Amino acid sequence: MRIQVIVNPNAGRRNIQKQLEKIIGRLLLSGVASDIRVLATKARQDATKAAAALLPDQFDLVIACGGDGTINEVINGLMCSGSHIPLAILAAGTSNDFATSLRLPDEADAFCDMVQHGCYRDIDIGCANGRYFINVASFGMFTEVAHNTVQEQKNVFGLLAYYLQGIKDAPTELASSIPLQICSEEYNAEGDFHLCLVVNSMSVGSIRKLMYKADVSDGVFDVLLLRKRSRSSALQQRLEQLCRLQPAELFARIKSGESDETARDPLFHYFQTAHIEFTSPVGESVETDLDGEAFGHLPMTVDVKKQAIRLLIPNNI
Repeated sequence: MRIQVIVNPNAGRRNIQKQLEKIIGRLLLSGVASDIRVLATKARQDATKAAAALLPDQFDLVIACGGDGTINEVINGLMCSGSHIPLAILAAGTSNDFATSLRLPDEADAFCDMVQHGCYRDIDIGCANGRYFINVASFGMFTEVAHNTVQEQKNVFGLLAYYLQGIKDAPTELASSIPLQICSEEYNAEGDFHLCLVVNSMSVGSIRKLMYKADVSDGVFDVLLLRKRSRSSALQQRLEQLCRLQPAELFARIKSGESDETARDPLFHYFQTAHIEFTSPVGESVETDLDGEAFGHLPMTVDVKKQAIRLLIPNNI
């Protein structure tokens, strides 16, 4: 097996490099791999350029080692290359939502076992305004937390750094909303919204199983909307209560919000779609996010590319 490794040495968990060294050594010594090339990124888009340059049959596997942003870059490069080389993810970031959702290993022994067993799953990816993403497209409340949290804090505090930044931003976020027109086959609406998430896997924002219907190979993404209500004081009080919920409680409230008109918690609306469009009269002031990285501004159109990437997975999932 010939393997190309693309690694971000500055990812949140820098000790992952020790695991990567063990993985490379064991794959070579065991004979599972005959050739392993390693490219360490130095700047943004290095991972995209490296993956985009790959030719069909040049390698049997690409290992992307880094956080959600690095994985996003590799996905975009692979789609650009047209090489159809399978992907393995060695998560090394602060959050790693997609890898967490699929229980992808990050320890050397388990990862090498996964490579040796060679089980693959064709997974969906999203395309937002021409750029691909593997897990989430979002805008609105708290989506700028990852952008505002400095790398040094993430390296030291991990997920706690996100939570601390979220608490700092909460007063401003609770007072803001976005006028939107939302269009999809399953749901059309016009009004003010606080938060929009379009998600591939179950995990987002380090909350596991938040998108409880999600399946990474079903050809649709899960959408979660938080809509503004007319009574602003009551809404702020309600949102403050939601911010204090434990993940399990939040999950239950979202699950009850499938029907926007009859739900016990009508602040939420949850549905699945393969195509959705977001427009706003204040679009240029609304920052969007793909896989935890700042992307651009509204308007945004999201399409699902069904089973576009072949992903290496453990043989027990």
